[in-house]
Amino acid sequence: MWRADSYDAPQGVGESLETTPWWSGDLAHQVSVGDSEATPVNGAAQAWETWRDQIRSLGGPSPLIHFQDRNENRIDLSRGHPGGLARFLAGSPTLLVNLIRDDMARKPAHKAAGRLVNHALELLQNRGLDTMALGIGLVEWKHDGVDYCGPLLMRPVRLRRRGKDFELTLRKSRVRLNPGVQRAFAQQLQVTLDPEAFVALTDDEGAFKPNPALDRLRDLTAHRGDVTVAARLVISSFAELVDPMLDDAHDLEHNVLDALGSNTTAVATLRTSRVPVEVSHPDRRSADTDRFIADANPEQDAIVANIQAGNSLVVQTPPGTGATQVVVNALGGLIANHKRVLIVTPRPASAHAIKERLAESGLRGAAVEVANPGKDIIASIGRNEKAKKPTLRDVDAALERLRKVILRYREALSEKNHELGVSALDCFSALGRLSLSAKPPETTARLDKEALVSLAGGLGQAAELLAKAAELGEFKYGPDDSPWYGVSFTSLEDARKSQERAKRLSIDLIPKLLERIEPILAQTPLPQAKTVGQIGMFLHLLMDIRDTLDRFQPTVFDRSLRDLIRATAPGDDAKDMPRIQRRRLKALAKEHVRPGVHVGDLHEWLIKIQAQRDMWNRFVETGHQPSVPGGLGDLQALFQQSETDIAELDRVLGRSALNARLADMPTGDLVDLLAKLSQESEILHGLEQRQEIADLLAQWRLQPLVEDLATRHVDGSGVANELAMAWWRGALETILDKEEGLLGSDTEILQRLEADFRLVDEAHAAGNGQLSGWQLAERWSLGLMDWPEEAQALKKMLQNGTATVQSLNSFAPHLTKALAPVWVASPYDVHHLPHTLRFDAVFVLDAAALRVGETLGALRRAPQVVAFGDPVAQTPRPFTLGMRVEDPAGVVDRDEAHDESLFAALRELVPTMKLEHSYRSSGDDLARVVSDAFYGGQGQHVPWAGSFLGHPALALDVIEDGQGMPDPITGIVEGVDAEVRQTVSHVIDHALLRPTESLMVLTASAIHASKVHDALGLAVGAKPEIADFFTKDSREPFLVVTLDQAGALTRDRVIFSLGYGRTPHGRVLSDLGPLSQPGGERLLAVAFTRARRHLRVLSCVSIEDLRDERLSATTRALGDVLHKVDNPPLAKVSGREQDPLLVDLAKRLDVLGMNVELDYQGHIPLAASYGGYCIALDTDTSLMPFSVREALRLRPAALAKSGWHYVRAHSLELFTAPDAVALRIATLVGLGDTAGATSHDNPEGSHTFRTKPSAPVTHAE
Repeated sequence: MWRADSYDAPQGVGESLETTPWWSGDLAHQVSVGDSEATPVNGAAQAWETWRDQIRSLGGPSPLIHFQDRNENRIDLSRGHPGGLARFLAGSPTLLVNLIRDDMARKPAHKAAGRLVNHALELLQNRGLDTMALGIGLVEWKHDGVDYCGPLLMRPVRLRRRGKDFELTLRKSRVRLNPGVQRAFAQQLQVTLDPEAFVALTDDEGAFKPNPALDRLRDLTAHRGDVTVAARLVISSFAELVDPMLDDAHDLEHNVLDALGSNTTAVATLRTSRVPVEVSHPDRRSADTDRFIADANPEQDAIVANIQAGNSLVVQTPPGTGATQVVVNALGGLIANHKRVLIVTPRPASAHAIKERLAESGLRGAAVEVANPGKDIIASIGRNEKAKKPTLRDVDAALERLRKVILRYREALSEKNHELGVSALDCFSALGRLSLSAKPPETTARLDKEALVSLAGGLGQAAELLAKAAELGEFKYGPDDSPWYGVSFTSLEDARKSQERAKRLSIDLIPKLLERIEPILAQTPLPQAKTVGQIGMFLHLLMDIRDTLDRFQPTVFDRSLRDLIRATAPGDDAKDMPRIQRRRLKALAKEHVRPGVHVGDLHEWLIKIQAQRDMWNRFVETGHQPSVPGGLGDLQALFQQSETDIAELDRVLGRSALNARLADMPTGDLVDLLAKLSQESEILHGLEQRQEIADLLAQWRLQPLVEDLATRHVDGSGVANELAMAWWRGALETILDKEEGLLGSDTEILQRLEADFRLVDEAHAAGNGQLSGWQLAERWSLGLMDWPEEAQALKKMLQNGTATVQSLNSFAPHLTKALAPVWVASPYDVHHLPHTLRFDAVFVLDAAALRVGETLGALRRAPQVVAFGDPVAQTPRPFTLGMRVEDPAGVVDRDEAHDESLFAALRELVPTMKLEHSYRSSGDDLARVVSDAFYGGQGQHVPWAGSFLGHPALALDVIEDGQGMPDPITGIVEGVDAEVRQTVSHVIDHALLRPTESLMVLTASAIHASKVHDALGLAVGAKPEIADFFTKDSREPFLVVTLDQAGALTRDRVIFSLGYGRTPHGRVLSDLGPLSQPGGERLLAVAFTRARRHLRVLSCVSIEDLRDERLSATTRALGDVLHKVDNPPLAKVSGREQDPLLVDLAKRLDVLGMNVELDYQGHIPLAASYGGYCIALDTDTSLMPFSVREALRLRPAALAKSGWHYVRAHSLELFTAPDAVALRIATLVGLGDTAGATSHDNPEGSHTFRTKPSAPVTHAE
């Protein structure tokens, strides 16, 4: 049988469970020194102790045995109201006012509750520690001169604000013995306490009665006079970390830990073990290997590829840059390869985001929480039972097919034509620039293929020739201006003679010819001649008839001579005619000959006469005999001279074609033309130079363009652009006609292809998660068959609620591996994992907020370590588990603390990769300030449409009357009344106007936070209609927290109220609390990165005062950042040349009344707005750098998420139908009818659109 966790080979009996820690035999540092008596010493041993000391310092003095029993630190319910106490102990939510009804007693309890809520919130959000508990019975004792105090029994409690009061709820978890007291009694007093026995003593037939347990302890310690047991009920923060974490850190021999501890061998091993990774481009990745379960951009893709290759990494993750996507995709690949992963993060929000994203991808329950595995295991089983194998073959095939066509289209757009050396995109750009010039070229000339190819490398030379030709007047006259246009002369003499002929014809010959032919023809029935050609024809006819009548009788024209022609034909031509008839017809033919005239060849003469007769009858009505007028001889000579000159002019003018000759022109037109030809013309001046250039232009095959330029009389300044227009248009037509990848220039086909790709790609992405889920379901199904006994044990644990990470891996290890390929833990929960539980990789999230010592338990459990973190806003800081009156941390240098973080330590050993693209839909002004002030201006973000509309995402309010009295002890001015009032006012406004958006108030001062809380309680009490905003259960409830507490929190909108003010005399104190401490800039980064949409800064101190050189550098840093808030940095100018097609479109949109900006924020090629609608337009050129998936699906989705209406315009439609694109955009924003009318009224558009970023908007919302 194949085992569910080992698909590569069958597994033998006894190999299914590991009983030895996996690291015991496969470590590079375990070497022999060659001496059996020598003990190898690991070079990291000193670091181990340093890290253990870090663990010992975690959480401060343990509240389990060092509880400070003071009013400030606990809520004492020992004398609570019986009714409220009964309700509370029954597990019902109970208000503090109902538990402690005495006003004097409730006041300190109320104050303590506020401190407890803040403390619990900080531990939960930043550490994942839920420490609030009811302490039952207080035990005090002394050992070695040290006083100890702690509760005997504990039960978890939920404590939260409810308006002006606090609500307490006793959770359903079992009562448990204080493990700290149990351990201390055993070690110090040699008294063993049985946890189960003490818990059992509290159960009186289902009722909770703690007194028997307290009495039992009194009995056990009766022999000691220094142990007291008091019957008390106190609510405070009770938890332990140090002892279990130290127990878990017993064996630290591990290659990564050794390298962190400066073991040179381990460092070398870690660095040389890196596997080279070649990240394939998404467009070249086959669909069956493209199995990301979440969308990813290229930088995320590279990180995931390195993780899946087994490389240890450090990943820098500024807020909103998609760290969750990276983790989820990496998990998907590792799960598919049967790997097990441990995710460690101190922040529940990070763990929740990963689990939620896995669930969205179809892997609900695949990540199991160490602290509470039962719920996730049940979800995993449910998912497995419902899983179905997805059918992805057709989807994948369609994806690859569509992607191939789209990629071919892209290549065809940018591919250089091998003959012309340009691409279609080059043509669009060049033609667009030409159309935007001051005087756009208008030529319609078409150049042939040979001309286009020859000009590909010689446009400049040809343009110079055209300019020279224009200078010589070549284009001053066109075909309609002078009949000499385009005439080619061999020499100046040829031109002179041609013009003399034209003059002779115009002045002398043609007028005489027309004058004399008219009376001659009038004597005949022939019509008047319409052309010189007809004159010649009539002359020739009359001359021939005259010759005929000299030899034949006029009767020869009476009838057809065809029978006589046959009869007189020689040889066999007349053999088909009877001999008798032939002799008769021959005699008849001879009768037509005049007496005494000898005709040599009668047959030939008859043929000529028949032709003459036919010609005569063609022009003369039947019945008129041919006649010959006088004066034909002189007219014939005149005609011959005219005919000779006309023929020569035909040659010069290139009129040799039939019906194009001068002789074929109507006589009136001919006279006019000859008159023009005979006139003096500038076109004949400079003939030789023009002829030379004309010959060269003819070699370039530019005659169509030359003729067009001459027709339009283009001057020399415009011929270069006209040539460019003709060439680029011809090049584009050639490319579009030849390149099949351009799909016949049909944009509708392109739009359908891209729409189909989006649908198919979405199906493919969804199918990847389904496929991973089905693979896990298969492993689960095989496991049920392989290990039925484990299935029974698992079922029992889940039914009775006893499933823990230890029990699951003890009684159902193989099924647990199939159900839980990923475990999620806080660094303070890792010790619950069995030592034998093997992981292939550990992901440490928020690693910049953790010291190495806090992560020892996680790092030693896997050979591969990937640390994610933000070194700017995250830094390790001390914390206390229990409530303390004093501040055990004191002044913390956050820069030094960062150097102790796992992130900082590990980045010295392994490669660091960065995520720089933010997916937050925050305003551009906020994003730029954050990027510029804290991340070196390297961050990238998707512009927010609201910013384009002028809505600020960042506001600064300087409070004028922000004075207050200094604290008599600290001398600091905190919690100024005016700032408290303004903060509360903004909070109330938010609750009234934006109740669906989450809100948080941040402050650097704990005193200010407390005052804001109190003032809000009063304000909300006066407005019951908004109470629900503050009291309802929500994933992101309203909070007022300090910067130290806010590191793991984000909200839609944040109010950062500084909390410090000026003295009554207006003086600014240099101490701004934590912001003035070393590394305070990191807290500023926290303040400015907590808001997803909007940040409002309130300050009683002006920017100028905060930038005073007398203040400390950390204090001035606040002033510098606020200066950026008041003067947001301008968006970076991309420096790219603007697409002329978009420039043209922008003009058209501007005419329609839309606000237009090109290259907006360097991210959107064309942004436009009207009436609250924002348009983001992409073109072929702007999408070229992106993969097909990112260009067609991910980028449009990201822009839509940021409030934009996305428009995709292809270069071809921008070139051929810009009005249609403009109308499409106008329709989207509700300008359809107006656009249609305007496009007809103003086809050229306006030139008043913006091409640079607008001025910064004001701070008014």
